[in-house]
Amino acid sequence: MSFLQPWLLLALPLIALPIIIHLINQWRYQTKRWGAMMFLLAANRMNRGYAKLRQYLILAMRVLAIAGLIFAISRPLASGLLGLGAGGKTDTSIVLLDRSPSMQEQGVGGQSKLDTGRRQIAQALQTLGASKWVLIESNLIEPQSFETLDALVDSPGTKASSATASLPAMLQSAVDYLNANKPGPTELWICSDLRTADWSVESGNWNAVRDALQSFPQSVRIHLLAYAEPAEKNLSLRVTDVRRESTDAGNEVVMSLQISQTASEDSTSAKRVVPIQLEIDGARSELSVELTGNQAEVRNHRVSLSGNQRRGWGKVSIPADQNNADNEFYLVFDEPPVRRIVLVSEDRNATRPLEIAAAVAPDAQAPSMVDVVAPDQLDSLVLDGASLVIWQTTLPQGDLAGAMRDYIGGGGQAIFFPPAGVHSGVGGSGAEFMGVRWGEWVARDENSKVMVENWRGDQDLLAATRSGAGLPVGQLEVRGYARLTGEGSKLATLTGGDSLLLKVPTEKGGIYFCSASPSGDSSTLAANGIVLYAVIQRAIDQGLSSLGNNTARIAGPADEPTESWKRVRTTIGGDEQLLSTEMPWQAGVYQNEDRMFAINRSLPEDQRDLVSEKELERLFDGLDFSRVNDSAGSLAGIVREIWRLFVFSMIVAMLIEAVLCMPRKQPAKILATPQLQRAA
Repeated sequence: MSFLQPWLLLALPLIALPIIIHLINQWRYQTKRWGAMMFLLAANRMNRGYAKLRQYLILAMRVLAIAGLIFAISRPLASGLLGLGAGGKTDTSIVLLDRSPSMQEQGVGGQSKLDTGRRQIAQALQTLGASKWVLIESNLIEPQSFETLDALVDSPGTKASSATASLPAMLQSAVDYLNANKPGPTELWICSDLRTADWSVESGNWNAVRDALQSFPQSVRIHLLAYAEPAEKNLSLRVTDVRRESTDAGNEVVMSLQISQTASEDSTSAKRVVPIQLEIDGARSELSVELTGNQAEVRNHRVSLSGNQRRGWGKVSIPADQNNADNEFYLVFDEPPVRRIVLVSEDRNATRPLEIAAAVAPDAQAPSMVDVVAPDQLDSLVLDGASLVIWQTTLPQGDLAGAMRDYIGGGGQAIFFPPAGVHSGVGGSGAEFMGVRWGEWVARDENSKVMVENWRGDQDLLAATRSGAGLPVGQLEVRGYARLTGEGSKLATLTGGDSLLLKVPTEKGGIYFCSASPSGDSSTLAANGIVLYAVIQRAIDQGLSSLGNNTARIAGPADEPTESWKRVRTTIGGDEQLLSTEMPWQAGVYQNEDRMFAINRSLPEDQRDLVSEKELERLFDGLDFSRVNDSAGSLAGIVREIWRLFVFSMIVAMLIEAVLCMPRKQPAKILATPQLQRAA
């Protein structure tokens, strides 16, 4: 229990007043023994126990009445969220709001987690009060101050979004606000559903945020309102591939899509037919998919285009369920861009397998073009229109590093392999790119080959094939590799824990480091070419998605001004008054002059893993942290004043005290007359 006016609890010693008055009354009279009274005391001895008990009860009721009055005027709160450390005057309340698609799961009454959390936090802040209200939402991640609580709640920044949240970045923004404004006692209110994609528990920013929050001189309390309850029977839809093909019958859009569901084991064993609606430039058709288990996939479904149409947009959707944010997926199609790959190589013999894997295109109608560039030709390096850069030389530095960053920032893909200097023991010449550098070369003989121990088969370059078959990554053998130093996601690790394939986190594009050389004397990447070919081709496809006039994008910040963006309204529902600044964060099809692009939620949004209790304890270790679990549609408030309960208790105590103070009813006595006595 906590109190809005805890300083009034200083009056609690007043509950001793009835006891003090009772003792004073006992001390006012001195006991004198008198022979005649001894007979009366002996006669009353049988009732002494009841009299003492009644006095103690009267005394207790008086104490409870005073205590109830003091607690009532202190405005007590009852909540699973606010503990004994909460309460008191708060100068600033900062709301960290997760707007990601998973927060749109609906509960009782059709209210989403986001709507419920926004309402409950508003009620809590209204009850607790504060001098300032600040919102940090998961899209812009910039502190926004509001003069009134209603203005915060009605802000466009509290509405649903299609972008993945970043809780470490939001907390860092709160830390920056506290450093810049230096407010008094502060409360951070986090509203989230604890998806691991949003929390990034392995991020190195958590340590810096935790240390900063602990160092502030003022009190900083953190309250987490968690909506971790998963949807029971929710379907999600994702288009995994889309392309336009020309046939003898005309142009066609070829798409592959995937349907996943969250359900219990009993329900997943039953077959379920899911209707899928396809919309291509306004023309609609329907497809039925039989879902058995947790996932179903449709590969290479063809939709004919009218006339000689070469470019356009589309939408794929399934019926409404508990979360409509994952029921639609948007797409655009156009002339396939040129599959141009840039290979920077200082050893053509070592990179020959890479050149072959990049040159062999899966579609004969879209051949690949591989430009091989030697280190002494880097001054003439052209990255425009390249879907993939394969780099096997010293890491880029200076202007070249800047050009590579710009290329990757535009959605390009790059895979780095160890240069020859690492093999010879010279190392990477101390070069570093995006926080990663080559370390020492680890060589093994024929009797101590290193195997791939773990790899991510659920996503990215090493994911299973569309048929569900996994890549034979575990069959790879490594005889020599370069240790990698730097932070990133390990997509594959070798025996002993060293990285084989490391992905560096970026806002756009993809940066990968492979610690093994494709040469035959260092690994079986070339001999067992399935893995190498799949990795190269998937990286090319990811790079192609950012090329051309019609491109696919992930909901998030835009690299260009959005004032000239226009929505293709026939494909987008929802708010017609959507601000241009919100467009990059909302799924749909948009047009900017001759360019058209589809924006959708990111792949991690379809992953339903939650942050565990143990991980939360680690993330907020040493901080004034409390948490309450709630569910979408809940009508109960997270903060409730219960002073009425104490007023009622005070009234009851006073009534009981009044009853106990009433004189005891004496039995009627018959006085015997002298005549009756003689008759007896």
